[in-house]
Amino acid sequence: MEGSLQTCIHMCHENGQWMSQLPEKLWDIPLYDLALPGSHDTMTYCLDKNSAVSGNECKLVKFLSKCVPCIVHPVIMKWSTTQVLTVTEQLEAGVRYLDFRIAHKPNDPSMNLYFVHMVYTTVTVEDILWEVLRWLETHPQEIVILACRNFDGLTKKLHCRLIAWIKEIFQCKLCPRNVSMRSFFLRMIHYNEIFDSKFYIDSTSTVFLA
Repeated sequence: MEGSLQTCIHMCHENGQWMSQLPEKLWDIPLYDLALPGSHDTMTYCLDKNSAVSGNECKLVKFLSKCVPCIVHPVIMKWSTTQVLTVTEQLEAGVRYLDFRIAHKPNDPSMNLYFVHMVYTTVTVEDILWEVLRWLETHPQEIVILACRNFDGLTKKLHCRLIAWIKEIFQCKLCPRNVSMRSFFLRMIHYNEIFDSKFYIDSTSTVFLA
């Protein structure tokens, strides 16, 4: 299985620049009309096996997890894991829509944010945002959309901190507010017309990066 996975990852690396390699006749098609590959629950490849069940789960799941963890927790981990590739490997495979379920751990005094799907991840949101930036810097003609959702346990202060991280990390790679996927064309990337320092986030908390 591991050998097959490594072969698959190697083959997927050929898709790392698929947007910039599209024929010129597609450059004037709105991004809205392009089928962008996405990954469901992007960050579940690094769920913490020692994590408590997230605060947003039902009381029954929490109760069973505490009473019979040796039975329930492996089931939760297996059910919750939907990805095996890292975020960088997913981007190299051609994924351009990342599904980020963000949460703050209950009783955690720090401002660290994690990803969640029944249990929390081992990595923080800030670390992954930096990883996405590093990939974008080596793929200047690719677009990535971050769909941030859930926000379990986030106070207004933590939500503002998340927005600040996005602004600080991506800076000029954030798409302008006045540009939507209906008015964005690949030609704008080829001529570097899209870069702007303004922060763009729509009503569904989707971050548009170019």
